[in-house]
Amino acid sequence: MYNLYSSFLGSIMPFKLKSAYILFLFFISIIVFVIVDHFLSNEIKLLTQDKYLHTSKNLNEQLQETIKNKTFATLNIALSLSENSGYKNFLKNKKVFDIDLKKVSLKLKEHSNFENVWIHLIDKNGISRYRSWSPKKDDNISAVRSELPALLKNPKVSSVISVGIFDMTFKSIVPIYDNGDFLGLIEVITKMNSIAKGFEKRGIDLVILVDKKFKNQIKKPFTKDFLDEYYVANVNAKKELKEIIKKDINEYITIKEYKIIKNYFVSLYTLKDFNNQNMAYFIMFKDINSINLNDIKEFEYFIKFIGILLVLTLITIFTTIYFYNKAKYTTTLEHDVKKRTKELNDLTKKYHQIFEGSKTIKLIIDPKTKNIIDVNNSATKFYGYSKEHFLKLKADDLNIVNKDVLNSFFEKILSNTQNIFIFKHKLSNGEIKDVEVYASPINIDTKTYIYSIIRDITEDLKAKKELEKKQKLFYQQAKMASMGEMLENIAHQWRQPLSTITTAASGAKIKKEFGELDDEFFYDSIDIIIRAANYLSHTIDDFRDFFKQSKKKEEFDLSNVLNNSIKLAHLKKTNIELFITCPHIKITGFKNELIQVLLNIFNNSKDALNNIKNAQKLIKIDIKEIDGFIFISILDNGGGIAEDKIDKIFEPYFTTKHKSQGTGIGLYMSEQIITKHFQGEINVQNENFSHNEKKHFGTKIKIKIPNKSNS
Repeated sequence: MYNLYSSFLGSIMPFKLKSAYILFLFFISIIVFVIVDHFLSNEIKLLTQDKYLHTSKNLNEQLQETIKNKTFATLNIALSLSENSGYKNFLKNKKVFDIDLKKVSLKLKEHSNFENVWIHLIDKNGISRYRSWSPKKDDNISAVRSELPALLKNPKVSSVISVGIFDMTFKSIVPIYDNGDFLGLIEVITKMNSIAKGFEKRGIDLVILVDKKFKNQIKKPFTKDFLDEYYVANVNAKKELKEIIKKDINEYITIKEYKIIKNYFVSLYTLKDFNNQNMAYFIMFKDINSINLNDIKEFEYFIKFIGILLVLTLITIFTTIYFYNKAKYTTTLEHDVKKRTKELNDLTKKYHQIFEGSKTIKLIIDPKTKNIIDVNNSATKFYGYSKEHFLKLKADDLNIVNKDVLNSFFEKILSNTQNIFIFKHKLSNGEIKDVEVYASPINIDTKTYIYSIIRDITEDLKAKKELEKKQKLFYQQAKMASMGEMLENIAHQWRQPLSTITTAASGAKIKKEFGELDDEFFYDSIDIIIRAANYLSHTIDDFRDFFKQSKKKEEFDLSNVLNNSIKLAHLKKTNIELFITCPHIKITGFKNELIQVLLNIFNNSKDALNNIKNAQKLIKIDIKEIDGFIFISILDNGGGIAEDKIDKIFEPYFTTKHKSQGTGIGLYMSEQIITKHFQGEINVQNENFSHNEKKHFGTKIKIKIPNKSNS
């Protein structure tokens, strides 16, 4: 912006310019530059912080989901191995064990994402019968493993993350039964390193530190790597990153949101144990350049462009002062002003254009034994099991949840406190399907069973995600359409202050020509121009506040939101009469989204009223709170909506306007915001009404929102 100003000033320097006017021009330009620069620097900082907070949250969610998946995967290995007949015969008959568990671990390493899998067989007396990582066996480990006595007494599936003498590991223990007889336990242990490798493929480096309180417990560390008193649990942790952390470990294990160091974006996920105490710290390093900030840069370029346009407009206006003694330049300057105005109008139009048997699956289950008692043909087709094989399975074999969770679900079904569930079910080919289960208790021969109707909702969930993507697209399109309308409003609001600036400058010019320009008039003119320039700055603030994304719900005054919406819609600058009833009501929600809803409704009313000729134009706004609900009514006398179109008014891409004027997404997004983000209702109707003893006909929009601020 400064270079453009300098080149323009250089082009007019050959003329005989007076120093007072040069200083005056510099003074005004500096004011505009400071206003734009101050706004831009603050806004870019806020937007960048929001982007980094979102990135940190996303990394934590990815890691949490990965840990959950690794826990389930370890459990699934244990569940699968527990059905091996060789393990059962070995524990039952105590014959020579002909299965090399070390080879099983190596095969898992070769054919899966698991780098290290340890397998351990324990008989029902707590004797270690086989270890895949050691030839040691036949020792009683129930005396040194505090959790084993309880598991041997009451066998159940157990899956935890724990710290032992070797490492921090995922540990799953599954009971082994033979025809209902408890034979012992199979224990599967996996490490953290596959998690770190998975994240490394996504461009994220992990350093996993086990809390220092476990230092003495890890007697034979697998990685042999410590940072001070903190054990490094992943062997692939980069030396460079460990050196960075080592300088101040406490700073990295207490990161609240994120940290920027060198070229890294650093985030922290803290793993808690069953007592909610810190167990380990997953410190994530991501290349700062891989975080996409293009949307922020585009916003920066746009505001700079607006600033340049403003400076160019001001320079164009004030050049009339410098050429007051050369009449032939008047025509040139007038042409230049028209050209700049046309460029501004063209830009506004351009942005406005840019921004445009039964097929039902059925099962009967014994809730006590979890045995599947009966299935229909649709179930065998869906799961891929023959009916004979199906009737040998248990409910646990289908559901990917642990035994305790499934038991709690069965209790809810039997007590009729909950009957509909969403599960992940495993098919015979290993494929996982999302299913909706409707279950209820039934009595057959005086015995209670669970009758389940199952519906595959895998595609439904995919469709739901696709719908959410489309809704986000609709929302973005609505914002773009609103941005075009805002630009038109800004251009309209700038005409008056620009006219004021021109008038003040022209007055100063005439006074100067007649030799009557005194200090009082000169400074009065400057004050007028400064006030007009500040007004232009405020319009930019309004524009910024409207398009600032609402990240969190906030409490706000409804009357302030209404006034801002009226101001943005430019209603008070028209010949439309407003009749408003709005007490001060506090509400909690997304303020900018409610402004967008009201702005869409006001703009539609303005368009309808513009089609009325030689008639009084009215908009009546009534807001009140009754029994914890807020009721917003907006009524105009714009002639209403055709009856064959009124039922479609909230459909996407439906518009009653000409295609060049309406996108058909404004009211659709308004309906989405009210119903989804405010859990409210919105509807439209045509209405006859009287005002000052005159009859009118128009459209009435009614909104009902629950007020959680007073709940």
